[in-house]
Amino acid sequence: MSMLEIHRRQLLAGIGAASLAAIVGLPARAGDWSLKSAAEPYKGITIRVIGEALAPLESLNQQKKAFEDETGITVIIEQHAFDQVMQKTTADFVGRTGFYDVILNPHVRLPTLIANQWVQPIAKYVSDPKLADPTFKLEDVVLSKDWLNAALSNKGELYGVPFSSHTIYLNWRVDVFDNAEEQAAFKAKYGYELPSPVLTMQQLWDTSEFFTRKSGEKLAGQTLTEDIYGITLSGKRHISMLWNFYNVLYAFGGRVVESETGADYGPVVINSEAGVKALTFYRDLITKFGPPGSLGYTWDEQLAAMQSGLAVQALLWADASYAISHDESQSKVVGKVAYSGTPIGERKIVNLHQWGMFVPTTSQHPEAAWLFLQWTQRPEVQEKLMSTGSISLTRSAYETKSVQDLVYSSTNYFLLSGDVLDIGGKPAYRDANSPHGLPKSYAEALDPATNSPKAVPFKLENFPEYATVEEILQKNISAVLAGQMEPKDGLDQSVEEIYREVPALAAFKK
Repeated sequence: MSMLEIHRRQLLAGIGAASLAAIVGLPARAGDWSLKSAAEPYKGITIRVIGEALAPLESLNQQKKAFEDETGITVIIEQHAFDQVMQKTTADFVGRTGFYDVILNPHVRLPTLIANQWVQPIAKYVSDPKLADPTFKLEDVVLSKDWLNAALSNKGELYGVPFSSHTIYLNWRVDVFDNAEEQAAFKAKYGYELPSPVLTMQQLWDTSEFFTRKSGEKLAGQTLTEDIYGITLSGKRHISMLWNFYNVLYAFGGRVVESETGADYGPVVINSEAGVKALTFYRDLITKFGPPGSLGYTWDEQLAAMQSGLAVQALLWADASYAISHDESQSKVVGKVAYSGTPIGERKIVNLHQWGMFVPTTSQHPEAAWLFLQWTQRPEVQEKLMSTGSISLTRSAYETKSVQDLVYSSTNYFLLSGDVLDIGGKPAYRDANSPHGLPKSYAEALDPATNSPKAVPFKLENFPEYATVEEILQKNISAVLAGQMEPKDGLDQSVEEIYREVPALAAFKK
């Protein structure tokens, strides 16, 4: 079996039938239950929600009034930087203050939340006839049951509901790539047709080099008044840099830990030949073709670089796509950017990443919090959330015109489900010179290891000590990017430090 292949049995490893069974059979009849009646005992209370300040959460903030009007429950949504969310929620849990009733966290943190008994399973709420909406059958409406369970379940129990189901993927300027003058110039220099989008890591390198231009040069027939760069990546000592690098690492055939699932321990192998090649590629790409200051970039600066037109390509989170392609108040490139998967190396990969909504064990209003979580999964709510910035895991959202009109929706559908979205009886492929739709070339490109067109979700570590691994990697990889260490030295040092700090991994040291 290939190192990266995640078969169904791996995705569901350790996940019993309980998580699904709990949301299949519900005791109440649909005609006997209403949200308004269920919320009556909690009318007048306030619940507090916290999550990362990005478009999806702002989208939820815009929609919450419908829940408040129907239930009489007030919802306060706090939006902070990612690091602040982690700090504030951890302080709340350790101090057991019960300040937050709903938390939004990435799925990689779930084992830590569970190990510390900071969040609770949802089965007791789903099986409570007073709280359970009989029409709430989560496993029937999601694009991927495997994705749902791999992200939000642990040892047979489901702990939350999906919030934003997104990946890092390729953003590229179609107005530039589809320009006839640029196409001719590229072919003359590199000897092959300018790909739109790029499909391989070598093509990513070539196009990043080609489109890095100085002020006064021309781009797509226009004389530049400022320098333009071929790619924007994250380079700061920050989680955004590590996630960006992981996409390159796994595409190159590398991985962090040699194990079956993200929860398992094993030998640390990030310093493999593939790992060293991936980091060398990433270092050279960001330092040669990224904007000045890229080593201080997080996803926020990447977003700004795309919105302003400073860069023509990015590997960037999907929840930034709305702000790039549909928010004319922020973006200068509305109608000019399209979306594809991470370029292919040794593997055609997609990163499994899920923000979930969880009820803390310290919540003072867990029942009201559950009613809110349940409400967010309604089809009409999911449609509105995605049409204003979120990335939905709910199939019905992609069947609505407002979502289909999003230029990036069909690419997200493919990456989340492995299937091509059908619109009006036709596959939702992108036409030349249009940003809208899934690139057919990417959808049909094969994974070199499986000879299948489906992108393989790569495994992410999520054992409780992963935060330690993460910090070590951030420290040493950022030093490599800054030229303070060579890639092999930085990764070798990382492995030694990880073994020293995480005994459970040290047991597998070869």
